Amino acid sequence: MKISTYFFILLAATVTTAVGIKSASQPVTLSACGFIVWAVSPYVYLAVKAKFVSANAATFAVLLLSLIAGSFGVWFIVDAMFIHPDAQGGLIYIFVPLTQWVILVLASVPLFFLNSVKNG
Repeated sequence: MKISTYFFILLAATVTTAVGIKSASQPVTLSACGFIVWAVSPYVYLAVKAKFVSANAATFAVLLLSLIAGSFGVWFIVDAMFIHPDAQGGLIYIFVPLTQWVILVLASVPLFFLNSVKNG
């Protein structure tokens, strides 16, 4: 199950990075790289979280969280950049990762307890 989690996290991070590079001005500036790193940071957190959970329920919860956060992030970034482009579309690189971080921080508390049930 962890391999599926890592695969989906890597896929979401790769798509987010590719869309960020494609939608950035050419040549890619240092500030654009900063926004891309900020957009990928929730996936790094999910990968670290997946590495340290050991209980089956917690591993499954991290997989679901990866699916939800990854799908949400990729869909809204692709939608804002390519499907419904707008003058304020670049703001998606600030608010989508912020929303993902809020979800991840709120979900970390139940994940801690799910993981400690086995280890307790």
